[in-house]
Amino acid sequence: MGRGQKHDAPVSIRSLHRRLAPWIFILLALSAITGLAYRVGKKWFGVDKEAGNFIMSIHTGEWAGSIFSTLQILAAGLGLLFVLGSGAGIFWKSKSRQPMRLFHRLLGIALLLPLTATALTGMAYKIGEDYFGISEETADLLMDIHEGAWLGKEFRRVLFQ
Repeated sequence: MGRGQKHDAPVSIRSLHRRLAPWIFILLALSAITGLAYRVGKKWFGVDKEAGNFIMSIHTGEWAGSIFSTLQILAAGLGLLFVLGSGAGIFWKSKSRQPMRLFHRLLGIALLLPLTATALTGMAYKIGEDYFGISEETADLLMDIHEGAWLGKEFRRVLFQ
């Protein structure tokens, strides 16, 4: 037991958020960087199929096998949902006016819905494809949402075409 810690003291959401966020950030950064590299590489730089498949194997965790892939996607997705949910709860309770904390809080709230949609559709796609045999139409819909089709054609054209 560390200094000042009681054995039966409950763990606060803020404390858990603070402890888990750096680890979840690593998974999310890997996922975001490889997801964007795949999308931008294909659209802007004409990345070939072999390189695209390699990038996606890192993005999905397939390089380490199907079970690891599922665990990686669930850890990243559920971790993101926890950080978003706990962060939203902290946001409503906190009155901090420190500039960096305020920036962190406002950025979190601004990204709450888009990141929630990305996490949910990424997990649904992976689990649906691997374990439930979802239809092609459902898979396409989940992937459209996951990739940001809801941003609209104009915004996506600026980014990806």
